[in-house]
Amino acid sequence: MHPDNPASEHAFSAAARDLVAPPEERFRILVEAVEDYAIVMLDRDGCIASWNTGAQKIKGYSAREIMGRHFSIFYPPDDVAARKPERELETATRIGRVEDEGWRVRKDGSMFWANAVITAVYETRDGKRELCGFAKVTRDMTERKRLRELEVASQHMNEFLATLAHELRNPLAPVRNALSVMMLEPFASPTVKQCRDMIDRQITHLTRLVDDLLDVGRVTTGKIVLRLEPVDMKDVMIRAIEMMRPHLDMREQAIDVSYPKTRIMVNGDLARLVQIAQNLLSNASKFSEPKTRIGMSLHQEGNLATLRVTDSGCGVEPDALDSIFDLFMQADNQLERKEGGLGVGLTLCRWLAEMHGGAVTVASAGRGQGATFTLRLPRIAATSKDAEPDGAAPVAAEPGGNDDRNMLHILIVDDNRDSADSMAMLMTLKGHRVRVAYSGLQALEMASAERVDVALIDIAMPGADGFAVLRQLKAIPATKEVLYAAMTGFGQASDMERSLQGGFDAHLTKPVPLALIDSLLQRAIERRGGGEAH
Repeated sequence: MHPDNPASEHAFSAAARDLVAPPEERFRILVEAVEDYAIVMLDRDGCIASWNTGAQKIKGYSAREIMGRHFSIFYPPDDVAARKPERELETATRIGRVEDEGWRVRKDGSMFWANAVITAVYETRDGKRELCGFAKVTRDMTERKRLRELEVASQHMNEFLATLAHELRNPLAPVRNALSVMMLEPFASPTVKQCRDMIDRQITHLTRLVDDLLDVGRVTTGKIVLRLEPVDMKDVMIRAIEMMRPHLDMREQAIDVSYPKTRIMVNGDLARLVQIAQNLLSNASKFSEPKTRIGMSLHQEGNLATLRVTDSGCGVEPDALDSIFDLFMQADNQLERKEGGLGVGLTLCRWLAEMHGGAVTVASAGRGQGATFTLRLPRIAATSKDAEPDGAAPVAAEPGGNDDRNMLHILIVDDNRDSADSMAMLMTLKGHRVRVAYSGLQALEMASAERVDVALIDIAMPGADGFAVLRQLKAIPATKEVLYAAMTGFGQASDMERSLQGGFDAHLTKPVPLALIDSLLQRAIERRGGGEAH
């Protein structure tokens, strides 16, 4: 405070006067200065006797306009007709206070959600305690109410998405199984092959959309748990490119890949990092013309591992660079460009990158100038333990090529007949002996009468669910060495954990990719031959 400044000197003098004022006066000054709460005194009839700054801010009336008026002016007509203001005063008089939340009316007629506490105020006169009025404190809770409603709506939406994903996966399963059967058909005509490949691409795309929707719900509710381990970013690039290869080939797009000879390691969840890289590649492919080239490069920048995906596509307008990662947003919404997608891929990239302690950014010179998406992650030092594993993955047997040693006895338990029958057809073409049960009772009868090496059991079945069927099957002595797999449309991490804790050896989420089926069957063959440790 400058001594030559008259305004500062006046403010100092006012503050000094406030400090030496009587306690009652200091309290009045304090109450009048509060802006976040409407603090009002009412007389015994409910008429307004005092008005502070917060009351004027929240309710819109000045003290001159409102003093002496009944406080029911702030209540909606229905509440006034029901005598709610009077009943609140009666309750406060009887028990000392009353608290309520509800809609209130401002001077301009707009509504706000209020939390109001009315406390009876008494004074002693001639040795008697008499009611002299009421203290009313009101808070504007509109924003908090909106946030609560959003949280509830978000929870309901996530529950809906989980149910939707399950319901979508069930019909996808027999389609995927039937498609796998068509893939094994050696004498398909060129037209059939073309249609088969088209169905394969669209089923893969639809499955990915379902997974993206589920992942959005998992991230927003904190249900994604990263399985961290040292990861070579080169492996992330290779796997992402492999997963995108069918889509890139369809659009006749090529990828220019660049990475250093030295390993660049991060502490991350391999599956989620591949998901980020795949989404970035998918975005580059989607918004680039066919027969163009996409760049994918890996660099070391100080303590950071940097992955860049560059395209020469439609680009991003400067004013969309910040919003392009927002949920359900697509930077290019022009009618002439009808690319598929829900606008959640880039949002997931950003969220998953941040969960790894990194970030995803975008740079573009504008419309038609292409874009570069950059993933940066904290780098860790490579160790000798990060060496490439030796040996190759087991190769699945060719259809019809199974000899008796590799033929498995498979029991499929699913009340969805299309799903069960299509999976049975696929397993039969792979040279295995298959039995199908459409209920838990049928499964028990078949397992009691015939040998079983692998049991694929649906979880959500009427009557006895998959867990009940599993317990009953395991009670049969002859099924001791059976490999049990849950085969269901529920695919969240909690669902997988529940399956494994419930006694299943594996959890397969519908529609089940052919590679996972081959891996499961190979595992069963190794178990039967004593190759799997127990």
